Amino acid sequence: MDGVVSFVWYNLVIGIIVAIELCYFLYLETSVTAYRQFVLTTVGGLVLAVVGGPITELMAPSLVHFVHGIAALLVILGLYNPVTNDLRSAEWSQVLLSEPSQVRHPAEWMTPMDDEILNVFYNTNLVLTPSIIAFNIGFSQKEVNRRLTELEAHGLAKRVERGKYKLTQHGEQYLCGQLYRSTSRIDEESGIP
Repeated sequence: MDGVVSFVWYNLVIGIIVAIELCYFLYLETSVTAYRQFVLTTVGGLVLAVVGGPITELMAPSLVHFVHGIAALLVILGLYNPVTNDLRSAEWSQVLLSEPSQVRHPAEWMTPMDDEILNVFYNTNLVLTPSIIAFNIGFSQKEVNRRLTELEAHGLAKRVERGKYKLTQHGEQYLCGQLYRSTSRIDEESGIP
């Protein structure tokens, strides 16, 4: 029984450390203020699970499952809006990921230069030539031409006319992290090779 109690104390210490880290995150992350209500609800559920669970297990072991159930409910309400029946994925991506490239799923054929090329299209919303793209991202026109051909072949960029390209809808979805190109099943559904 002594081993169980020491394990509970270990869980409590780890829970307190995680709670401190979450509070530190909430204090420093400026984008959290716009979504404070659901972030605090989710964090409250996490803190209740990692701190309240071990405390309850020490004080009233029969209530542990009740505390974990309440914690899970808080996390769910923080992540999911039952009124609009919608996951708060856009809000969480704003809070947790300031750089969209962290949610992208590049295909095996893609290079880091592809992201830079697609970003130039996305940021300007213009039809561009390879030389203008090359100038803006610091690569040679020959390299950009080669990558544009590959991006066009996979449906992320489109040649408007000779030497002029634009971003496609699939390219925009990829940049926003909404196009999962790593699985062949989804590639078949989207119609992209």
